[in-house]
Parts: sequence; C-alpha cells; structure tokens
Amino acid sequence: MTHAHSDKSGDQAGLEALARDILTREKPTLYLGSSQRWGWNDQDPVRNRLLSRLRKSVPGMDQAHIPDWKALDSMSFSPGISILAGIPQSRLELVLEHLDAERSQEGLVVVLDEQDRPLKAHHRVDVRNHERLEALILQIEKTISEKHVSPWGHSAEGRAHQEHLEKVNNQQRPDWKWDETRSLNVPEEFRHELAAGLDENAE
Repeated sequence: MTHAHSDKSGDQAGLEALARDILTREKPTLYLGSSQRWGWNDQDPVRNRLLSRLRKSVPGMDQAHIPDWKALDSMSFSPGISILAGIPQSRLELVLEHLDAERSQEGLVVVLDEQDRPLKAHHRVDVRNHERLEALILQIEKTISEKHVSPWGHSAEGRAHQEHLEKVNNQQRPDWKWDETRSLNVPEEFRHELAAGLDENAE
C-alpha cells in the first residue's frame, strides 16, 4: 500500500482528487471505531455533525462499525474505498496492516485521524481541524453539483447497493431485547453488535 496523499500539503488539487476518489470508487464505506474519545461514542458535536454530513453527501455510502473485540479477518471491508474514523490508535494500526495484507491493492484507504504519527493510508485528513474535514465535504458537494464526474452511487450497481442498504437498515430486530447499553451514547443500529460481543466475551 502506497503513501500517496496527505492533507499536510493542503493543496486544492489534492482535495479535488480525494473528493473524486470518494465519489467514484465502488462501495464507499465509513468505518467507525468504538473509541470513547470519538467515533460511535464521539462527544464532539461538530465532528459528529460533519461525519453525518459526509455520509449523506456521498451517494451509496455505507456505514459500518469496527468493534474493539471482533477479529479483523471475520469482517468484510469495501473493495473500493474505506474511510476510517474514530478508531483507537493501536486498533487503527492493526486495521491498516490487515487491509494492507488482505485487500485488493486497487482499494483506497482514507483515514480521518488526529495523530501526528505516519500511517499506512493512501489519504489522511487531520480532523483536529474541523475546517479541513468540512473543506473535503464541501469539495465533494461541489464536485457533485458541477457534474464533472459520475458518482458510483448513481450507477445501476450503486443504486442497487443503496436499495440494499436501505432494506437492511430498515429491518427490525425484535429478537434483541438486551437494553443495558441505554446508559451509553450508542447508536441504535450498533446496540445488537455490542450485546453480541459482550455475550461472546461472557462465554
């Protein structure tokens, strides 16, 4: 996996290229970690709002969770582009090593990170500065409005993928009764995963 682009340069051309990659690669997926600092339990309302806006801005974008307890080789990652956010540093490095070893070299990895340490990612955006993440989102929205590229999510395959995601996300899970996570700031769609993980650990 190459180290292609970094947000350090701050150049507009790099931002435009990253926006195009996010829009045109197949099955764009935002992977959130279980960090207490940010991710699915992020306490930063601005960053939460920007992550939600990013997800809604990219046609066909899915959202997945990378639990601390789940083996990486049991997870499926996007073959096109994976955006990693809110994953604790030690876990993040393991995820990147896994992607480097297991996935197609054609797939891209974007890390939304708040560390100065070098990472095995094609693109890195320092999210300690909210303006940088917002600039990327604005560029994505601008690229779509100018119609200079055709988003993968607007293709026949992309539309079918979106329909599948909507169907999955709308499914009810009446068998999940475990409710002890109500005291935590855990999105509803992740509660069943957390329950399953704790049940596995209890065994």
